[in-house]
Amino acid sequence: MLELYHFHGATCGLKSRLAIAEKGVEFVDHAVERGYLRSPEYRKINPNAVVPTLIHDGDTILESSCIINYIDDAFDGPALKPDNPLGVAKVWWWMKRADECLPMIGTLTYTVSMRPKLLKLSPTEREEHIEGIPIAATRARRRRIIEDGFESSDFGQSIEGLQKMLNDMEQALQKNEWLVGDDYTLADIAMTPLVERLHELQCGGMLETCPAVADWYERIQARPSYETCLGPTPNPEAAQHKEAGLKAWPEIKELLSA
Repeated sequence: MLELYHFHGATCGLKSRLAIAEKGVEFVDHAVERGYLRSPEYRKINPNAVVPTLIHDGDTILESSCIINYIDDAFDGPALKPDNPLGVAKVWWWMKRADECLPMIGTLTYTVSMRPKLLKLSPTEREEHIEGIPIAATRARRRRIIEDGFESSDFGQSIEGLQKMLNDMEQALQKNEWLVGDDYTLADIAMTPLVERLHELQCGGMLETCPAVADWYERIQARPSYETCLGPTPNPEAAQHKEAGLKAWPEIKELLSA
């Protein structure tokens, strides 16, 4: 039995669901609430208190890049990696890039969309929120985001890093139909939730200089797996992201042009 723990709106949860949909694998869908991740029950299976968590016949697999690679290797269905070592290495390079960019998209999301809610908490509640994050680096970054907002050094660095991500994608997609050659792979799956979040936060303007990425994203949206994952269950925080993103875009655009 295959089980996936995630919550709708989680970038890495979407990543895993896309891989499962592309392979056509049946699974038990544990769509939980964000707050459940901090519960003792959930932290028994994932001490990092994040999603996704994959359980296959009693064995637990953590970390989304490991999960999507496992799904590709463990199940029949369309191959999501090339059949040669060089191609596989290129796919892993993109999965590594996605992992590197995850804290950047997290910084953007929390600064723009989540911080206003957190500022409404009492000082004690905010401290409890921060101290409930088990990973020290994430905890420190979240504290800086809450305290400094757009003035945080993390924010500017994240915007710069995400634009470089798009530029890297543009270079690859000007040469190939997909990120690694002419076939859709785990590389495309890994990058999809990051570009999806940029659009949710009304930062699609970052693609103005990346027409090949814009075309790639349209083709991603046309895939059945995209509809399977986001059609029936769109991100419940999308409206919040949109409203906050529209307010923040002028400042982000100014940062990009600096």
